[in-house]
Amino acid sequence: MSTSIKQMKTPSTFETKQNAEKEKNLKGTFISVLLVGGFIVLSWAGVYLLFMNRL
Repeated sequence: MSTSIKQMKTPSTFETKQNAEKEKNLKGTFISVLLVGGFIVLSWAGVYLLFMNRL
């Protein structure tokens, strides 16, 4: 399937606005994942320190 440069479609301004909106949503998702990951790491560290204190 060979596509020449003439056949390629350039994105319209509507399509680029949709991509920009998707990027905003992904930034929020990334921040949420970091917060949940940080909570998990802190929980594990807390449990480990509690275990080490009780030895």
